[in-house]
Amino acid sequence: MTMLAEQVDGVIGVDTHRDTLAATAVSPIGAVLDTTEAPSNARGYRRLLDFARKDVPGGRCWALEGIGSYGADA
Repeated sequence: MTMLAEQVDGVIGVDTHRDTLAATAVSPIGAVLDTTEAPSNARGYRRLLDFARKDVPGGRCWALEGIGSYGADA
């Protein structure tokens, strides 16, 4: 079995909110490389792509929290 750490140069974790996106770039061994926050709009999505390209220039994996349930009734 191949581990994710052997397949990517890092992971970009994103926590979605109504107005903002909080993101963290993490190395394959779990070290935090950088963090950022961007607005939840087209400009913010472009900012996250630039952030990912800068901090994890090779192969990367995206992990997004809450995209299937944001705004849903509990």
